Amino acid sequence: MNVRALVVYYSETGNTEKVAKAIANALNAELRRVEEAVDVLGYDLLFIGTPVHYFGPAKPVIRFLDGLPDLTGKAGVAFCTFHNSGDKKTISYIRGRLEERGARFLGGFSCKGESRLVANLGPRIFNKGRPNEEDLRKAEEFAKTIA
Repeated sequence: MNVRALVVYYSETGNTEKVAKAIANALNAELRRVEEAVDVLGYDLLFIGTPVHYFGPAKPVIRFLDGLPDLTGKAGVAFCTFHNSGDKKTISYIRGRLEERGARFLGGFSCKGESRLVANLGPRIFNKGRPNEEDLRKAEEFAKTIA
């Protein structure tokens, strides 16, 4: 069976983009940013990626999900990058939105991403170098188990 897959993502710092590219390369899938106009109905399988913002998807991804058409007969997958937590809630949110549109949810993937925060003691870097090669390999393996 030849599945047409689309990977749609939002990335501010490049973390989620790295994971999106790994998934798209593993599946020979089309890759698009959420800001681009995309007709999702031409695909059988839709991967949606986001960084975790305040324990949920980034606003551009929420807007993208709000604009999705009926996805009956399609399948969906969620992936995200995160600082410390919120990944499960983010995956669950995307799952709910896909299922509301009639898509069959196939799973979710998450990994830590490098983040910079300014705190009382000055700027700090967390999860330096993430997602790393191992994270990206795991994303590719996950994608191959889905498609």
